[in-house]
Amino acid sequence: MSQTAPIENVPHYPSLSAAWDALSEGSERRYARDLASALNSSEAQLIAAGCGKNVQKLEGDWGKLIEELGSLGEVKILTRNDHVVHEKVGIFDKISVRGPMGIVLNHDIDLRLFMSHWTSGFAVKTENSKGLRHSLQFFDAAGIAIHKVFLTGKSDLGAYETLVAKYRAKEQATELSTSPYEEKSAPKSDATIDTKGLREAWAGMKDVHQFHAMLRQFECDRHQSFRLIGTTYAEKLMTTALRDVLEQAAADKISIMVFVGNRGCIQIHTGPIEKIRDMGPWINVLDPGFNLHLREDHIAEAWLVRKPTKDGNITTLELFDEQGESFALLCGEREAHNPENRDWQKLLENLPRYRSLTEAAE
Repeated sequence: MSQTAPIENVPHYPSLSAAWDALSEGSERRYARDLASALNSSEAQLIAAGCGKNVQKLEGDWGKLIEELGSLGEVKILTRNDHVVHEKVGIFDKISVRGPMGIVLNHDIDLRLFMSHWTSGFAVKTENSKGLRHSLQFFDAAGIAIHKVFLTGKSDLGAYETLVAKYRAKEQATELSTSPYEEKSAPKSDATIDTKGLREAWAGMKDVHQFHAMLRQFECDRHQSFRLIGTTYAEKLMTTALRDVLEQAAADKISIMVFVGNRGCIQIHTGPIEKIRDMGPWINVLDPGFNLHLREDHIAEAWLVRKPTKDGNITTLELFDEQGESFALLCGEREAHNPENRDWQKLLENLPRYRSLTEAAE
């Protein structure tokens, strides 16, 4: 994985179309996201510049399109945010899209979809060292990638072409309008939060899915809630926690769940992990069927969080960036209505708690 290229290192392109041509034929080696950023564009706008060549703009009911993705057979899917890339190989099945919410529950492809953010989509053909790649790529209103579906050697190319023809937009404009998101409002001050009520509600949770409703009830930011709730339910860890968890889970063959998302999609891996490798600032899981690429230097804070349920505590590792935004979450694999895996729980509970530089020097 690469960092965003400095603008001065970007070759001169007379247009986004020329930049897309170089990228899609393989002479430009940057990732589309990085190149677009360096060119002061969005990734969706860069891809749209290829319409009429190797890109086809799509339109229609995205939920209906998702429900037809099983026809492609095996695919590789990718969901990312600014700090982490999550890739899985599998088949779309057990799909349900109802209005603004969607879910895919086929184990290898496990997604939570927030359809109100799905604004544009494209069928894309690009070249890389392995040859021609076919994909479906979806973006939000700001032109930021939500989710991508790539064909593999086992995919049904005919089904892909049928799907693209069905959802191909009538207008194939090479320009795309985007709308940046408004700045997120600052959390309410700590003093205004009903901390006593929050703690009582937290202690009374019977299901982890009650957590978001609880935060809304108390108008409390996620990161803020961890700071305020007390060490019974949340403890700040050293930022090495992710590396410790991945390495120990691999060594002990503990099956884990890894959640990565953005505004429009959360993608989940469930299972053991094996091969962990460093590549510059990235820590990577490089397993058959699952790849994770995470900027370890972007972990500003790591938290151990305990959420009560009727089956006992669910223990998670949550990672935050410098803006206090959660960008990845890990927990142990657990069957519904069963207690948490004790080995996972022990792994997290034994992680070193946060110590400041001053404390560490003492």
